[in-house]
Amino acid sequence: MRTGFPPTRRTALARSPSSVSSKRASISARAAISPDGERKGAQMRLSELSFRGRTAVVTGGGSGIGRAIALGLARLGGRVCVADMDPDRAESVGAEIRALGGEAVAVQVDVTRTEAVERMTRTARDAFGRIDVLVNNAGGASGPTFRIGRVCKLGERDWDDTFAANVKSVFLCTRSVAPLMLEQRHGCIVNMASLTGQFPFPGMPAYSAAKAAVISLTRSLAMELAPHVRVNALAPGLIETPRTSLNRRPEQLEQLLSNVPLARMGTTDEVADMALYLASDAAAFVNGTVMDCAGGQMWMTRDGRPAFRDLAGAG
Repeated sequence: MRTGFPPTRRTALARSPSSVSSKRASISARAAISPDGERKGAQMRLSELSFRGRTAVVTGGGSGIGRAIALGLARLGGRVCVADMDPDRAESVGAEIRALGGEAVAVQVDVTRTEAVERMTRTARDAFGRIDVLVNNAGGASGPTFRIGRVCKLGERDWDDTFAANVKSVFLCTRSVAPLMLEQRHGCIVNMASLTGQFPFPGMPAYSAAKAAVISLTRSLAMELAPHVRVNALAPGLIETPRTSLNRRPEQLEQLLSNVPLARMGTTDEVADMALYLASDAAAFVNGTVMDCAGGQMWMTRDGRPAFRDLAGAG
């Protein structure tokens, strides 16, 4: 796993050595043990990440970023419920996990439908007895019933279905799983936002607004479900996935990459690494935050001009 986290900065305090030592010991003892007796992230190194004995539900887990997260959780000992609209893709990833020696169950789910989401939750709970991690990864800028487009040409159904896939899905899945986590007094939710939720792209008003809503919902849930359930979000930028290749013309990709300081697309594994960190006890004191995975990409280009001006007519 790639890591780039800076070392902890120590602050000089005008206290006696014995006082400081006693204080640190007290803090360490409280941080190391959770209310249910489990070892917490203040004492966990990144090299020790483990999900052994824990169960994760990953929506949109049949391909792309969701698949990478599901496989990453399994490699670290987690039991995974792979949930996807496409049952064949969900089962394929489940089979990959079992081939690695892991435990997995696959379930078809439409994350915009209450009954389907409740069935997903029951499947995971019945198979593994608990749910410790929920990754709300399902969504996207376009789908079977909606597409991107400028506001004057955007259909009402495009708007509604974009919000259903990206925002309603997070609400329904969280509402279904959070009571189990609260009962366990332990849980973590990772929502998939997007760079567009912070730096909106022209030509993508529905998707940009939906991902901004995911970010706001994440912060609201982080306060509401604390202290036993943490909620954070990831904001990927341009990531190499099958969908990216299908939806972008070569000239569009070239311009998009010109706005990325690291001058390349990210990989699904790089996004998965950040999701695994947020879902782990190593991030025990991280709550209500949005972590970018975008290679430094922002709404301005490196020379200070607005980005994406030539893509405003796309869609």
